[in-house]
Amino acid sequence: MEASNVILSAPLQQLKDEHVSLREEMNHIYEIIEEIEFESGSAVIQEFARLYERILDFNIKLKSHSTKEDDWLFPMMASHLGENDKTIEVMEFEHEKAEQHLRDFLTEAEQARPIVDEDEAQAIAVYAVQAYATLIQHFDREEKVLFPLAEKILSAGEKEELERRFRS
Repeated sequence: MEASNVILSAPLQQLKDEHVSLREEMNHIYEIIEEIEFESGSAVIQEFARLYERILDFNIKLKSHSTKEDDWLFPMMASHLGENDKTIEVMEFEHEKAEQHLRDFLTEAEQARPIVDEDEAQAIAVYAVQAYATLIQHFDREEKVLFPLAEKILSAGEKEELERRFRS
């Protein structure tokens, strides 16, 4: 089954659509990281402050998205998949890994504030790079594997339930 040919139901399409805006935000974050990497002096400090604010905002949006999957989609799918199927386990692990990288970034940045030097800023930004890399792969895996699988195994009633929960 080729994922791109699968027509997703409304709640699964909503999750996929949320990836678009999250990716755009991640790309802006990555551009700031590159500035931190290639600039020097006060420009690095200014960019780091921008990065911190962007990640604070992004983290809220990501948590909202992840909650829909962790609390509703994954448990629904798990009830259809056999005990030996690791699909949901892998997805949950990737969520935890990305969230941990973001937490590490925010924790280190807060501990380094209010005065962050150039080397600290570049070192702390590595956590943001790790979160970015994890999420790019994760979104791709969800879109190519998880969402088409969910479309196939979830009943019409379960999809309606997801849609109802996403609206509330």
